[in-house]
Amino acid sequence: MRAIHLIFIVLITASLVYSQNVSVSDYKVAVSEATTFRANGFWNWSQVGDSVYSNTASANLIFRKFYTSLPFAWFFNVDASGGNDDGRKTYDIIVDGNIRKYIWDKEDWFAFSGFSVEGSKDFAQVASNMTVGAGYGRYINATALAKAVRIEEHLIKDNVISGHLQKGIIINIANIIERENEYINLYGAEVYETQWFADIEKEIQASGLLRGSNIGSIGILRMRQVLFGINERVNQRFYGWDVSAGALFTITKPNKSPAGSPNLTINGRYSYPFSWKTQLNLDAGVFTPIDSSFAKEVTVNTGFDFIYELSNRINLLTGYRFGVFKPQGQTALVSNSVNLSFLFYLENNIYFGVNASYDKQTRSQRQMKTSLTLSYNLF
Repeated sequence: MRAIHLIFIVLITASLVYSQNVSVSDYKVAVSEATTFRANGFWNWSQVGDSVYSNTASANLIFRKFYTSLPFAWFFNVDASGGNDDGRKTYDIIVDGNIRKYIWDKEDWFAFSGFSVEGSKDFAQVASNMTVGAGYGRYINATALAKAVRIEEHLIKDNVISGHLQKGIIINIANIIERENEYINLYGAEVYETQWFADIEKEIQASGLLRGSNIGSIGILRMRQVLFGINERVNQRFYGWDVSAGALFTITKPNKSPAGSPNLTINGRYSYPFSWKTQLNLDAGVFTPIDSSFAKEVTVNTGFDFIYELSNRINLLTGYRFGVFKPQGQTALVSNSVNLSFLFYLENNIYFGVNASYDKQTRSQRQMKTSLTLSYNLF
């Protein structure tokens, strides 16, 4: 056991050696908003002589509108499609939205709500549900900042820049990275990358550390490797904590069956980034129906995962999950699961993984598994 503790300390210490002008907790969520409306249609008609062999038509509509910031965020989406295939009409539509708002800007209390409505030609009626809840805490996704730091590391090693970028520059680059969906909506999925990279390059130029007039082809290559996960992986980075409680209400079901009772969910999560190479995540959740079986039928899920990036191409991922399902009037079922993985990102889009797992459930024999994986990205 002492040897394991020593190895853990060495890993953490080694990851702290790399000097950096910014830490994970410096990240501030970018303000981003965009609106997208796209529609397309298709019609195919063919006739031979006086006989019609084909008469089909279809149409699709997509609407997206969102606003994101730390104190307030909301999303609204519409996906609709319909068609006529030789007289057989079909349609499907999904409308959903959600909102999250910190009640006071300088306090950590927040409220959230969401809804979903789905209709289909095959449904007897529209299916719909609603979620409402509240919570306390601040839990920040800083993955974009981790990607900005990884890009900086590459640019320093390749002598594109002469040193570490200033904290403000790094955060600005991270904000641009996080706004990828906004760039896609504004410029289109096929060409947004050009403008996205250009804005990142402008921030690097503003630092005064660029050795040339631009980042060059090697800089573009490094950005693509980091942002699109080519030959390397940037694991998700979070910091902070929050707890929340909410209720899910099923309003209508597609087959007109009774909606049933609402369900109460209580969740908590905590993340601590020891450094840019290490990350610890904890989470827990409790679920119970809001009816006569309240607190008598309970589901509990909790666990943690630890990530250590030994290098840009070698990742160690460990995790543990614990679950309890207690049906009303019955014995609880308990499950335990431990996972350990080494991921190696080799040259020429070749990926190699070494995986091991241990699973044990009530009234079941323990299962121990090992596997080796090898994959290759064709495109």
